[in-house]
Amino acid sequence: MKFSTEKITAIIFILVLGIFLFGILLSDNRKFSESENRVLQGKPSFSVSKYIDGRFERKTEDYVNDQFPFRDLFVGLKSVADVLAGKLEANGVYRCKDNYLMDEISAPGKYFANTENALNFFKRKHKHLATYFLLAPNAANVYQDKLPNTVRLKDQNRYIDEFYKKIARSGYKCIDIRRKFAAEKDNVQLYYRTDHHWTSDGAYIAYKYAAKAMGFTEIPGYDGYVVKKDFKGTLYSKSGFVNGLDDKIKIFLPENKKNHIDSVIYYADTKKKTTNFYQLKNLKKKDAYTVFGGSNHPLYTIQTPCDSKRNLLLIKDSYANSMIPFLSQHYKRIVVVDPRYFYDSVKDLITSNGITDVLFLYNANTFFLDNSLEMMLRDS
Repeated sequence: MKFSTEKITAIIFILVLGIFLFGILLSDNRKFSESENRVLQGKPSFSVSKYIDGRFERKTEDYVNDQFPFRDLFVGLKSVADVLAGKLEANGVYRCKDNYLMDEISAPGKYFANTENALNFFKRKHKHLATYFLLAPNAANVYQDKLPNTVRLKDQNRYIDEFYKKIARSGYKCIDIRRKFAAEKDNVQLYYRTDHHWTSDGAYIAYKYAAKAMGFTEIPGYDGYVVKKDFKGTLYSKSGFVNGLDDKIKIFLPENKKNHIDSVIYYADTKKKTTNFYQLKNLKKKDAYTVFGGSNHPLYTIQTPCDSKRNLLLIKDSYANSMIPFLSQHYKRIVVVDPRYFYDSVKDLITSNGITDVLFLYNANTFFLDNSLEMMLRDS
């Protein structure tokens, strides 16, 4: 019995695919990728509602991609090959001028319209709440002049403009920090060179701008202190590029303790309480950015003795972590939710915590590709 080349190729493909699928099913699910410095998708739970609305399919797709056997090895080998070949880009990271590494710009994903619809639905359901949206531009947008001369990235400003225009019609107040960042970019290091986050200085400038938009008087008198001088962030890990310059991590503390209100922070997942926004022990970890509040928690609350009748629901990604200490000076209570890990009722959170304000705070790249917010708001 003779087999054609096509049949042999098909059989080999099926065998290899079967081996990898069995590898996924039999191996222990990894929770974190050291090489990419990010949390990986775990095995999704099945329910009829999740299957009907597509959530199960989407999470399964992410699960297979993230738990692919030897994934970190393949990612690492590709990075090494790109670096050895002298390329300016590796795994979506560009080697830029002044020792910057920058993520490519992401266009809104195929499910993004669902997120926009969910946000409009949320505002209709909660018209009585003051709702704000701060969508932080990414470094490659703000520092376009530092990109390699041959690189032309997608137009993130157009994506942000179109999004802000749509949600403003529903009643959201958009906090657009792009002009402020453009004015400050040559005076202040707004983003890390080796990491995709904004720096503490960038977060502080964003806070001062947001405070005015949200009806607060900014709290002056913060001093910045360098707590780590050799930080190598997510872009360094993801790309394999050695840019020759480590980052510094800075934390902000009040000049005058008398003018500063201490808070009590309760993490629902670990059931731990603390009065410290900065977890200095995490500076020894690979992901030293977790000095700002620790790892990404599904839910935590911040209680302050602040003389205010306003309570904030902060729905966010990790960009918000370095800005939260400043916001705590203006609210009696802040409830912090990361939709990527939170699966309970937002409506119940709003009711039980007497929420008056809602702030959505994301970086644009994460927001345009993430579908967890839509899933969470659907039941709000």
